[in-house]
Amino acid sequence: MTNQTPPPNQNMNWATPPNQPPRFPHRREIKFVAKRIMMHPVCMRVTLLLVCISVAFYGIRYLAGGTLSYGVMNLADYSSTQSGIFFNDQGFSILFRMDLTQTVLAIPLTYRQIAVFVLINLLCLALLAPLRLGAMEQYWNVIRTGQGNVQAVGQWYRQSGRMGKAIVVEFVITVLVRAVGVVATLPSLYLYYLFYTTTPSLDAYTSASSMLQMGAGALAIVAALFTFWLHSVLLPVRYCLCAHPEYSLGQAFRRGMASTKGFRGAFFGFRLSYFLWFAVAQFTYGVLDLYVLPYTSIGGMIFISEAARFKQGQKPQEQ
Repeated sequence: MTNQTPPPNQNMNWATPPNQPPRFPHRREIKFVAKRIMMHPVCMRVTLLLVCISVAFYGIRYLAGGTLSYGVMNLADYSSTQSGIFFNDQGFSILFRMDLTQTVLAIPLTYRQIAVFVLINLLCLALLAPLRLGAMEQYWNVIRTGQGNVQAVGQWYRQSGRMGKAIVVEFVITVLVRAVGVVATLPSLYLYYLFYTTTPSLDAYTSASSMLQMGAGALAIVAALFTFWLHSVLLPVRYCLCAHPEYSLGQAFRRGMASTKGFRGAFFGFRLSYFLWFAVAQFTYGVLDLYVLPYTSIGGMIFISEAARFKQGQKPQEQ
């Protein structure tokens, strides 16, 4: 099914004073245009398809054991147990004592549960990656030409080359970035461990305890920002590949990361301005992505397009 309208990018002639060089649009202007484009019938249908299937896969992961669980227990039930990792024949448990709050964070894991978790999530990634890239490709088509084809989303499944590249790119952007984020939080967790170890009660709370608590919180924020920044650095690779499916993986990574060169700080700030939307989407288990996904993705694509156009306009004219 194909819908045709005037190219939305005709709306992206950002106003500039007479006889002034082109300016880079403000994030409010980019978001305004993104909201208009996301309402295009093709964008709406593609988003509905992607989000419904993604939510269904979340349910499948949950029912098949593809999610890990944890619990906050009463300290009285673990009074003789210290914080740490405790192994047994079937797996191990992670316990984190918080004497100050009289609770224990318990994460029981079995080797079978970990194997199922990895297998199910990798399978979901492999099946959803081509769908996501196919949807993003149609966003690009609507931005560029004002038309798109919902049925063309399936091309990323039918062509093995496209499917393989989609899986690799999505693995790097999602799995590896999250793994780096987990490692980045270790210093914060260590300070929290020291805080709860040295502060078993309010009577033991000192200025040193306060410094440990504030330091742990600050490091947690730094880790979150670093992870979000890394995701912002790699995200243009996804946009580049879905805009140019003919690129090899090397070309997609090189050109995608180069597309924001000189604008990485601005792009990070632009993505950060969506932070609350990302958080709300997570709390709704992806249901709110019906709005958040096209809004943020199309906004990012427009930003990258304008960055390329701006850099091209800054190049000196050949004599």
